[in-house]
Amino acid sequence: MQLPINEALSGIFGSISLASWIFLIVPQLWENFRNKSAEGLSTLFLIMWLLGDICNLVGAIWAHLLPTVVALGVYFCLVDFIMLAQLIYYNYYRPKKRYRFLQNRHTDHAGPSSADPLLTNAEAPRTTKHPGSQRRDSLSEAFSDNSSPKEAIRNAVSVFFVLFVGSAGWFIAWEMGAWGPQGDSPDSEAPLAALILGYASSFFYLTARLPQIYRNFKRQSCSGLSILFFILSTVGNLTYGASILSFSLEHNYLLKNAPWLLGSIGTLVQDFAIFGQFVYYGRPQADPRQEA
Repeated sequence: MQLPINEALSGIFGSISLASWIFLIVPQLWENFRNKSAEGLSTLFLIMWLLGDICNLVGAIWAHLLPTVVALGVYFCLVDFIMLAQLIYYNYYRPKKRYRFLQNRHTDHAGPSSADPLLTNAEAPRTTKHPGSQRRDSLSEAFSDNSSPKEAIRNAVSVFFVLFVGSAGWFIAWEMGAWGPQGDSPDSEAPLAALILGYASSFFYLTARLPQIYRNFKRQSCSGLSILFFILSTVGNLTYGASILSFSLEHNYLLKNAPWLLGSIGTLVQDFAIFGQFVYYGRPQADPRQEA
């Protein structure tokens, strides 16, 4: 049985998008673990993203979508909770625990003199350095002439891996008979509740990155963020939108899918804004001591 070209393209793009979302969380989780901090992430960004995923999940259940779609919605909410839990641990619980440890340790010393420092150099809390002295981020390294290309190569290989896994996954599913002609009629209508939840999720997705953009601006840095996290987000949104548009351009079909199309394509502008921040804040800064 031959599959129409539009459905084949839609399936391949959708499978790549799925692979992007599955691997999306790994780079940022590793970045937080490596730094023992999630300071670079905006808490409000993750909360709004979680609300968007919850709306998607409830909408999928309400509309009686495929079990795989519902399962993916559960997976997305789960990884959101994992990232939020990691952020809360590193940014709120762990610093307080360390502070109590240091406080208890110094109360054991008998009569410290006023000349003694409260904390030794090894115990002193780390201060935030000038953005120019912080570790430069991977995207800015890729644009720098004197930087190592290892990070850029690693990111390119990761994106290629996601593209390969997504494409191969769809072809394997097709060969095994798990994918057949969809035959979705452009005239079919989505339940009103599902559309409302779809627009709600689009709203959360469209506004979720604004707190992150503001946080980067306020800190004048993107340190602590994984550039691959946002690259995979861009790939996932691009291919998800392409999967919808390649299937059909009928008016009713586009109207039915408008909330999800808006949520995927609309966030690309904000993703590119964050890429711009990676480049701008990663530029070498002039040393004030040399200017004096």
